[in-house]
Amino acid sequence: MRIVAAEHVGETRAAVLDGDRAIELHLERWSERGQRALRGEVFRARVTKVDGSLNGAFCEIGRGPTAFLPFGKAGRPEGLHEGAAIGVQIAREQFQEKGPTLTLFEVEPGEAPEIVVAAPPLAERLSMMFEAPVRTPKEADVALDELFDEALEAVVPLPGGGKLIIEPVTAMTVIDVDAAGRQSQGGAPKMALDLNKTAAREAARQIRLRGIGGVIAIDFLPLKKKQDQSQLDQTLKGAFKRDPAKVDVAPSSRFAIVELARQRLGRALHEIAWERFGVDSVETCALAALRRLDAEGQAKRGGRLALLAGKEVHAWLENDPIGWSKAMKSRLGDRFELVLDEAKGARNFEVRPL
Repeated sequence: MRIVAAEHVGETRAAVLDGDRAIELHLERWSERGQRALRGEVFRARVTKVDGSLNGAFCEIGRGPTAFLPFGKAGRPEGLHEGAAIGVQIAREQFQEKGPTLTLFEVEPGEAPEIVVAAPPLAERLSMMFEAPVRTPKEADVALDELFDEALEAVVPLPGGGKLIIEPVTAMTVIDVDAAGRQSQGGAPKMALDLNKTAAREAARQIRLRGIGGVIAIDFLPLKKKQDQSQLDQTLKGAFKRDPAKVDVAPSSRFAIVELARQRLGRALHEIAWERFGVDSVETCALAALRRLDAEGQAKRGGRLALLAGKEVHAWLENDPIGWSKAMKSRLGDRFELVLDEAKGARNFEVRPL
């Protein structure tokens, strides 16, 4: 196991690799520093409301939306009341409109809300979590940006033919298994079982790789034999055995649809990068422009460069909400210029010599 990480102006990208294969991708952006509570961080929180119907309490942690502390089977802890200052740890990060989920954590008395133990940088967190060394993409010979691009693609080819089509929708993620002309010498039933088992293994990898949580429905090819359906169920459950998130897999339906629920530990990759399905946010496009500028600047150390950007990307960079210009100057010196190019699409960009 190893961690490959790249510190860019504006964001850190990291991959967890098992052998030569990526099993997790992680993204941390400068724009969210101090705005989001990260998994594992410890806070002294202020209880704002105890909700008996939900068997838990809402708490202010001083960062992001109101968090929720579930009491669980043990019930309401002694001394916990509205207005109390309590120690908590982030068990699940906020996503969409839902705030973080907390667990109790013993801390010293003090002001609340206040952070007590901040999370270390992304690469260090992953290194501690997996007890693995950290390498840069160049040292590890890994095309990190390509891994991220592939993990945001809807279509995933399968070994031996066939494909997965992965589509996040509002309340769940739908994965369709498509034979795409795949053939088998054993006839249609054998082809369907073989493809489904291959698809199950790759679906499990993609779900973890992309950080997808919540309810997921996988539409497999129909299987007529109960024995084959049982084999598929076992293959899918086995594929999730090494996933650190809790995964509950339901038996396949007579329509060959398997529903599962994967514990949410944070946001999925697409929830960070996209504005809506398949559309990169302005920030994602702007950060891609900065990566390109940095790469060109490192490759051409003597020349001046122009970053030509369409209207929306230019506006984001011109506003400079993350302090990228100062950071880039520390890398490249004062030899680049941001230029508005209204002929380009609003989120397009180009880097060229001046």
